[in-house]
Amino acid sequence: MGHRYAVGDQVRLAFGFYDHDAVGLYEVTRLLPFQTDGEPQYRVRGSDDRERVIGESQISDAAPNGNRPAEPRSPRIPITEAFNRLIGKKE
Repeated sequence: MGHRYAVGDQVRLAFGFYDHDAVGLYEVTRLLPFQTDGEPQYRVRGSDDRERVIGESQISDAAPNGNRPAEPRSPRIPITEAFNRLIGKKE
């Protein structure tokens, strides 16, 4: 199995990515080797010009043809909301 996305495609990082500021739309700039578990990796660049290395499982949605951006997702993050309720944090 190969890479699902190509250089130039736009992808959206999944909610739950450890760096919440990183969630958003990115452009694939390079295809990287597979991880040891066989997952494809990508080098991506965001609108802030920061680059990241991500695995395919960290992509929530994308336009495989690269012509249109991924659909926006709900801003709700159920796991974060549940954790905040546990620690008593107000939203």
